[in-house]
Amino acid sequence: MTDIRLKSSALLLALAMTILLAPTLAPNAKASGIVAVVNGAAITDLDITQRQKLERLLSGGKRRLSKSAALNAMIDDKLKLIEARDRNRTPSDSDIDNALGNMARNAKMSSKRLTGIFRQAGVNKETLKEWLRAQLAWRSLIRARFNAQIRVDEAEIMQALNEKGESRNSVESTIQFDLTSVLFVARAKNQNLRLREAKRFRDSFQSCDTDLEKARRLTDVAVTRVGRRESGALPPAISKTLRDTPVNRLTQPRKTDTGYEMLAVCGKKDLGKEATLRDEIETKLKDDRSKALSRKYLAELRARAVIEKR
Repeated sequence: MTDIRLKSSALLLALAMTILLAPTLAPNAKASGIVAVVNGAAITDLDITQRQKLERLLSGGKRRLSKSAALNAMIDDKLKLIEARDRNRTPSDSDIDNALGNMARNAKMSSKRLTGIFRQAGVNKETLKEWLRAQLAWRSLIRARFNAQIRVDEAEIMQALNEKGESRNSVESTIQFDLTSVLFVARAKNQNLRLREAKRFRDSFQSCDTDLEKARRLTDVAVTRVGRRESGALPPAISKTLRDTPVNRLTQPRKTDTGYEMLAVCGKKDLGKEATLRDEIETKLKDDRSKALSRKYLAELRARAVIEKR
C-alpha cells in the first residue's frame, strides 16, 4: 500500500477553514504567466497559487507558504519528476489513483469526497495528482539509489532500545491482526439497501471459518483475504477499531468508492511492547537517514539543473 497518508482531523479542520477563509478560483481566470523554467519545464503563477493552497490544506490550515517558498517547492518537484522520467521511474496513472484512494481511506472518506474537499479549497484534482506523482517518484528514486544505505542493523536498534529505559512502559503493545475484507458492492441506486444488508450480515457474523464462506455465496459481495497486519503499520484510527473488534467479528461498514467494506478480524496476536519499540526505532532511524540522503540528492539535481526565474 502506498504510504501517502492524510489524517482526517487535519482534513476536517482544513475544510472548516476553507469555508470561512479560502477564496476560490474565478471560473474565467486569465491565463497565468510563466515565473520559472526548470530544465525546459515551465512553472506558472497559477502553479504557485495552487501549491500554496495545497500546502495549506495538507497541513490542516497551519502552513502558509510564501510565493518564494511555493516556487522553490515547485522547482524541487519538477526536478524530481524530470529525474524520475530520465530513470524510467515515473509512477503510472494507476499508482496515482491508488495513492489517492489510500489518502481517502486513511481520512475515512471516499475519494470523491476527498477530491471535493480539495476542490472546495481551490485546489484542482490535477494539482493534487501531480503532487502525489512527485512524492511517489522521489520515494522510488531514493530507494533505488540509497536502499543499502537506508538499512538499519540489529546493533543500532538494540542500542536505541537500551537508551529508552523506563519510557518502554508507556508504549502500547503491538497487535498482529489476521484480516479478511468483506465488500458489499453498491451502485448509486441501491446504496441504502446495500448498507442495510451489510449491517444485517455483520450482526449475524459469528465465525470466520463458516461465515466468510457464506459471504462468498452472496450476490455482489467480494471477499478478499488481507492477511496479517501489525497495528503499528496501520493508520491509528483503523488500528484502534481493530483492537476494539473481537476475534470472529466484523468492523462497522465503511463507505468506499465501490460499496461498503467491513474487515473480519479472524485472529489477534499480542507481539508485546518490545515489538512496538523496535518498529518505532527502526522507522525513525530509516526516516532520518532517508531525509539526509534526500537532501543530498536534491542538492545534486539543483546543482546541475538549468533554472531560469523570471
